[in-house]
Amino acid sequence: MAKILNVDMLAIPNVINVGDDVNDITVVTRVKFHPLDIKLEMPYCLHLFVYDIHGHVDVPLVLPNWDESQVLAVAMDRKDDFLGKEVVMLTASEEEIIVETPMALQLGQFNREMSYTSRKIKVFATMAPIVGRASRYSELFSARLSY
Repeated sequence: MAKILNVDMLAIPNVINVGDDVNDITVVTRVKFHPLDIKLEMPYCLHLFVYDIHGHVDVPLVLPNWDESQVLAVAMDRKDDFLGKEVVMLTASEEEIIVETPMALQLGQFNREMSYTSRKIKVFATMAPIVGRASRYSELFSARLSY
């Protein structure tokens, strides 16, 4: 099983202009593979979710489903704003790799229900192996109640 050793962000602007359409950042993820992963050349799908944190970090509930994995947030106070997601396919070929993922985020666009003076950006990284668990919710079904 692989292990995510570190997740960092590069090129985060010190000042974000309100209304800016796109801000380019780079997420750097350091991954270590188990020797068995390398032997089997195990494919993985790395998911990077970027959030603007408001108060306590929302608890992530991961629904792994290979390249369609989702993260649902369990908010402890104010709900964090989801800013973007990237998916990167990896193959375990050496013990440790560094993955640089460019992302284009709309950091200058805001939720109109809240007032902002800063962004507190955090990246949540999760990996789904080709051999592992898969999850998915059904589509929402609603029916009328009859009394």
